[in-house]
Amino acid sequence: MRARAAIRARGIGAPRDAQWAVIATLGFLGAAVWWLTQDTRVPDWDSAQHMIDSFIVHDELARGSLSAPFTDFNTYPPLGHIVGALGIFVGGDSSAAVILALNLVFVPLLAAACYGVGRLLAGPRAGLLAVIFGLGVPMIVSESHEAYVDPLQAALVAVSVWAILASRRFERAGIAALAGVATGLAMLTKETTPIFLAGLLLVVLARGGWRHWRGLLAYAVMLAAVAAPWYIYHSAELNQLVIAHTSQANTAEANPLGGTYPGLFSFKNLSWYFWDAANIQLRAGLLLLFLVGTAVGVFTSIRRWTADSLYPELLGGAFVAWAGMTWLTHKDPRYSLPALVYVAVLATAWIPTAFRRLRPWATAALLCIVAASFASVAFGIGGDGYSVRAALPGAFDKSPLGARYITLYSTTGWLRGGPASNDGNVPALLAGLRRDGVREVTFCCANPVDFNVIGLSVMTREAGLFNPVNPLVLSAKGVFLAVHAPLPGDPPPCQRLSDGTGIYPVLGNPVGRPFSQYTFICPTRKPAIYGYGANSPPPGLG
Repeated sequence: MRARAAIRARGIGAPRDAQWAVIATLGFLGAAVWWLTQDTRVPDWDSAQHMIDSFIVHDELARGSLSAPFTDFNTYPPLGHIVGALGIFVGGDSSAAVILALNLVFVPLLAAACYGVGRLLAGPRAGLLAVIFGLGVPMIVSESHEAYVDPLQAALVAVSVWAILASRRFERAGIAALAGVATGLAMLTKETTPIFLAGLLLVVLARGGWRHWRGLLAYAVMLAAVAAPWYIYHSAELNQLVIAHTSQANTAEANPLGGTYPGLFSFKNLSWYFWDAANIQLRAGLLLLFLVGTAVGVFTSIRRWTADSLYPELLGGAFVAWAGMTWLTHKDPRYSLPALVYVAVLATAWIPTAFRRLRPWATAALLCIVAASFASVAFGIGGDGYSVRAALPGAFDKSPLGARYITLYSTTGWLRGGPASNDGNVPALLAGLRRDGVREVTFCCANPVDFNVIGLSVMTREAGLFNPVNPLVLSAKGVFLAVHAPLPGDPPPCQRLSDGTGIYPVLGNPVGRPFSQYTFICPTRKPAIYGYGANSPPPGLG
């Protein structure tokens, strides 16, 4: 009874805003779990690659090769894949295990850091509103359903910002050491981390941080201790990676949204991440709040340049993050996501300090915008592909970046919107094939988003099937998954993708034979084996 009373007393004593922040975080995690139980699509290429890297790290750790995740190189530092691997140890070989492990780490960290930074800037209510904003960002909602390292990097950058600010410009050496650990972990998540902290650190040092050399030293030592060994060990590979992503050749490289990367000082380049925010990462409502908050922050900094104001640090961090990512030739809509802590706090900190009559209206507007944003991506309310966009003068860009468009509402996420169970349902197909006696499955070449070879590799391992990779070595009981648009007279497909393309599980080696001579196996059909050679199927199947 005493223990229960103590727990109740601590709960009552916690700030109400902090309690609501915890509730919002738990609600977000609950929605992510629900989404994963409803969606049956094949993981997209990049997400699946991170899952495979997590599988590899899991296998290395299971063999006792504890150093292998740090000595191997797959272009990314190892922390995200280690977190995914730990999820596999708990949840088994599944994409959901990797995704949930990342969620259980990055979502609470991101929420706690947004609350902490908002509270330092403008009090507990600002912290709560920053949490609500951060968890309502469409890209965060979407990537909580995938295995990307960008949200994890965003969370650890946010924790680093929180700890640096809490150190009172490195005056508190212990907190500064924790900030160094957080920054080191962020750098072990993705190499672009310094871009998102450089502006903040410059302003902190300029505003007196340089005087607190003990705290500054503690920060630097802990950062180096955590991150330096990996970067030193892989310096040669990293140098080649930098050359590949900053060379002049990249000006002609196709970017993920179509076309080529723009020139450095072109308007298209300077505005690239603005249109990204307007149409993919934030969209109109959240972007408007950020622009208002940034204007308030600049005005407040000019009007009241005092030592206790943290607006200069946050503005400096946000500006250098934008400038750094804009300078990099290689671009992707998710690459600027780690600046989220600056965006979330600046977008909301002005609300609790606004005129009394304005506060409830601004708060209500934030809640409505976040509710619509979250519902659109998490639940797909409105239907697959539904969007409402405003066209500005000269609008022409039909790619997702949408230059000169502003997205008001969209059920399309980056890269996942609401859950879908009618896009082939490959997990059910593979499970059925295994029940029917199939033990090896492979595929090749065709790579639509929802039927790509990397995603299928994840699904194959999840189903407990062996993937020989080379279809030439398939046994008579092996299956080659082929996609084919059915023509009149063709056998019916086993299952269909959402665009109508058929999925045909072909028995045996398919190479060198026309489609008319394929034998198919489909667990949901009676008989399961049909097509050419159905009268003499391999024994033990069906």
